[in-house]
Amino acid sequence: MKNYFLTIILCLLHIGIMAQTDESKPYAPYKGPIIDVHLHAFHADANGPPPLPFCVPISTMIQHFDPKDIWMDVVMKASENPDCEGLLWSPETDEELIKQTVEQLHKYNITAVLSGEVDFLPDWLEAAPDRFIPSLKFSLPADEMPVDSLETIIRANDIQVLGEIGNQYHGIAPNDSRMDKYWELAVKLDIPVAVHLGSGPPGAPYLGFPNYRVKFSNPLQLEEVLNKYPRLRMSVMHYGEPFIDEMIAMMYSYPQLYVDLGGIMWTYPKAYFYEYHLKKMVLAGYGKRIMFGSDSMNWPGLIGKSIDIINEAPFLSLAQKEDIFYNNAARFLRLEIKK
Repeated sequence: MKNYFLTIILCLLHIGIMAQTDESKPYAPYKGPIIDVHLHAFHADANGPPPLPFCVPISTMIQHFDPKDIWMDVVMKASENPDCEGLLWSPETDEELIKQTVEQLHKYNITAVLSGEVDFLPDWLEAAPDRFIPSLKFSLPADEMPVDSLETIIRANDIQVLGEIGNQYHGIAPNDSRMDKYWELAVKLDIPVAVHLGSGPPGAPYLGFPNYRVKFSNPLQLEEVLNKYPRLRMSVMHYGEPFIDEMIAMMYSYPQLYVDLGGIMWTYPKAYFYEYHLKKMVLAGYGKRIMFGSDSMNWPGLIGKSIDIINEAPFLSLAQKEDIFYNNAARFLRLEIKK
């Protein structure tokens, strides 16, 4: 009898060891090539005079606010002496920002969709032409132009993605009719679009975006667009957070619709992001249409932290991580899928 129980114990130990070493099991980190579909070509002072602090998660940087004060003043005071875990500081010059970002891309073997203004993109592209896919930053009303003018810019600069489309920051709904001619152009040129739906910086309406509205994060407002332009390749940046149920409903009804995780993984504590956002979309069956995005702006260190957050998700298998980090974006962008 003793030998019988000993045999069972040894078998259980063997199974436990195999579970820890089998890379098909959860917890195994993904170490292959990565496509970051959400990277910004910003100037070093785009978010204020550098160096600028950044807390991960950013939602914990200022946890309460009395409206007798001015939000901008409170943010600036917190920036002078930040007290948080995961603290990052931004580079002080454009050259250093580009250099540190490229170092991160090489370190993690990343190809990044780089969103920026057409006159600043070349500075980034020249630093690492094999690491960037150029994407044109676009927002109404500032970038409104004749459609043939936009087509000329796209063709002349080999723009491969139209986005980030940041209309939400200017109080413009996702289904605003002024975008129709630009959706039509994207279909004509067969280039994907990336649309911002979701949170901006904490207190966005009081930080220089007075027209920002949370209600325009709701992906249901994209329904008429996708009905009218069924051949439009669209990615929802920030996955329409916090409207997860609405996003899932849209992905069900519009199977061409993809999302990226851009930045939300470091906006909130990991436990919340895992349980109520990422896990919910995966459990709903949409792990093949979720793409990795760092949303790195002025803090290159966000790239590595974003990768770690996805790799540490306890419910994701290695195969699911590979889809999120690479395969789904390669399919969406129609790139070669590297095995």
